[in-house]
This record gives sequence, structure tokens and C-alpha cells, in this order.
Amino acid sequence: MTVVYIGRGKNARLYLAGLLAVILFWPVQAFSDISKTISAGDQAVAIKDYLKAETIYTQALETDPENYRVMKSLAETKIALNKFKEADTLLGRILAMEVFKGKNVLVTLEGESEPLEAELVDETVILKEDAKNNMRNYLTPVLTEPVPHYRFFFFKTGKMELVPKHRAQFKYRGVPESVRGEVILLQGQVKMKMIEASGSKGPVEMVSLEGGCFKMGSNKGEQDEKPVHEVCVSAFKMDKFEVTQREFLLKMGTNMSLVKGADLPVESVTWIEADEYCLKSNKRLPTEAEWEYAARAGSLTEYYWGDEFDASKANFCDQACVVNLKDNSVSDGFPATAPVGSFPANAFGLHDMAGNVNEWVADWMEEKYYMVSPRKDPTGPVRSERVMRGGTNNKIFRGGSWSNAAPELRSANRKALWVDYRIEDLGFRCAAD
Repeated sequence: MTVVYIGRGKNARLYLAGLLAVILFWPVQAFSDISKTISAGDQAVAIKDYLKAETIYTQALETDPENYRVMKSLAETKIALNKFKEADTLLGRILAMEVFKGKNVLVTLEGESEPLEAELVDETVILKEDAKNNMRNYLTPVLTEPVPHYRFFFFKTGKMELVPKHRAQFKYRGVPESVRGEVILLQGQVKMKMIEASGSKGPVEMVSLEGGCFKMGSNKGEQDEKPVHEVCVSAFKMDKFEVTQREFLLKMGTNMSLVKGADLPVESVTWIEADEYCLKSNKRLPTEAEWEYAARAGSLTEYYWGDEFDASKANFCDQACVVNLKDNSVSDGFPATAPVGSFPANAFGLHDMAGNVNEWVADWMEEKYYMVSPRKDPTGPVRSERVMRGGTNNKIFRGGSWSNAAPELRSANRKALWVDYRIEDLGFRCAAD
């Protein structure tokens, strides 16, 4: 330690006082600023002064750009201010962070240059502090008021320690699993607000189809796709796109979709809800025959573009898909659903008739129905009750989805589920006479 004396008397005393002030207060300020800033923001939120809180949290985030605690608080403040897009961006940043089971942090202690790996066990523990370092006894008075501490578990020493907040600074190394779960729910709420705020895009586009005869089914597929048989359908209209979350929310007042977005197809929707939406829109669900006629668009091939699968034509389970059956050799650009119309239309001008989401149709499922199906405008097997669950009483869905392998996107592929079943790859579109 080097001591420098400058002059005598009053000037020397003033210089020494200034020097002591720097020694006394500089470390405290350096380590307590971010904590004090966060506390100030929290206090502003408590009295609902959200504009002030926004300013404070923004300053805190500039100081510590990777602090998920600040990001989450700032996002919640922006939600209160109806700044949903900005909140969504902040929440997205948190979800992009590495996930830890605990609150893993890097702690820099006062007087130390190298940070230490630790787990933040408690963010605030109130204790009375009794400093015992003889140099600190001279410079810093013994504190009689309760002092806020952090409780850290230091990985290097394997010990739990209490550290006064003004003597420690830490940065999060990721986001805890529990917080990530909260952020996912919060982002879902934000996206709902964004969808509500987006409003309607006007009347839903429909494509008028003249109707005609076609070969329904496939001899190359499952048993329920056989035999190939001729079917003729009357003229009808079909929605150009799958029903979007924007349209569904405005009409039904709810949106159960897992992956939320105004222009994403509504999914996680039951057959009952799909049927109700179409009826409220003065439409109906298409029959299975109408759906396949519209999907094939005059084709006789396995897919409406040919017999070989083409990843550029549809949203299916590619290398970004979270499902185990993903195809690692190709990418369609979307890990889950894509905005409707992201892929080329078929020859009838209809989009996503293969992939994106499976689509409910009006018919009940019966595996051998094709053997007895009428040639003209078939409507599927008859059931005594309109809505039933259990056994073979399933409604059909067609088209394949973002979570399906390529063969399930074939035009003839058939699947069925109970009318009240809800799953994240199942949506619909409507038809009309």
C-alpha cells in the first residue's frame, strides 16, 4: 500500500476526506447499482407507475444485457403498457437462453477480479452485519440496520455462503426451468393479445370448384384407402387457406393453439369446435370426398404434385421438427406450423392441402366404407347420434401436418379421432354449397 501526503492543514484534511470517500463508496456503488436499479423498478411497478418502471428496467438491461430477471420484469411492464410486440421480443430472448435446473450465476465479489460459479439460492436474506476486518472497521462504521444479503452456493468450495448485496455482483448464466415455464405461459398470453389487436383481414377467401368425378383412394396405401373408386361431387366452395387463429379467435372468442400467431392455422381444435365455427360462418365442414377432390386438383398421383415427395411443397416433420420421426435430410424452414399460404397452392388455387395442420372433415370413419360408398356426393357412414365418443365412433381428418412424416401427406391418406380430441397438429377449413 502506498500513502502519499500532499501539503498540510485544511487542504490535506480535505484531500484525505475525499480519498476516504472514494475508497468507502466506490466499491459499494459498483456492486449495488444493478440491485438498487432492479429494486427501484420493482417499487415503481408496486405503485403501478409503469412508465417509470419501464425506464428503470431498460437502464438495468443496458447494464446487464443477459439478466433474464430484468428482461422478464421489463416484458411484464410493457404488457401493462400494451406494448405487446416489444414484450414478445423480450420473452423470446429469454426462451432462447440456455436452460438450467437451478439459478446458475457468475458471482464477482468485492475486491476479486475473477467471477465464481455459483447457484443463487436466495435473492434476499436480511441480517445485521458486523464487519470484523480491522481496515474496514476504520473505514466503514458497524451497521446496526438490517442488511440485505444474497445466499450463494459456490461450486468451487462446495459451501453455502451469505454475501451482502453491496459486496457482490452476479450475472445469470441461463434461465431456470421453472422460470422458462412461466415465460412460455406469459408469451402465450402476449401472443393472444397481439392476435386480438391485429383485428380482421376482411372476408375469408374461398375458391369456387365446379365439381366433377375423380378416382378416390389409393391401392398403394393402407387398407382403409382401398379400393380406388370413382366418386362425383357437385359444385362447392372451399376456403383457400386453413382457418387462422385470427379468424377463429374473433368468431369463437378463444384460441387453444399451442404455437400462437395471428396468421398461423388454428390447431388443438376439436371436431365439435371446428363444426361450430363453420356453422357460425354460414358454412360447413367439407365431406371427405369433397376434401380429397379439392386436394387432388385433378391429379392421380400420390401427392398432388407427383408420386415423389417434394419438401418444398409442404410443411412436414423436417430436420427442425421436435418429433422423433423427423427427416434430418431436408428443411422446410418451420419447426412447427407455418403462416397459412407459406407453400405453393395446388392446381385449384388451394394452399396447405398437404401439411401444416391436419384438417377435420364432416364424415364419420369406417375403414371399409369405400367398398359401399355411393358414387354421387358420398357423405360417409350414418351414425344414430351426431356426437359420440368411444369405440370406432371417430371423425376423419386429412392432409398430414408439420408433425407427420412425408407418407402421411399423401392425398389419399385417412386418419380419425374422437370428436372432442384436441391435439396440436389438427385444424380445419370450411366449405360451402
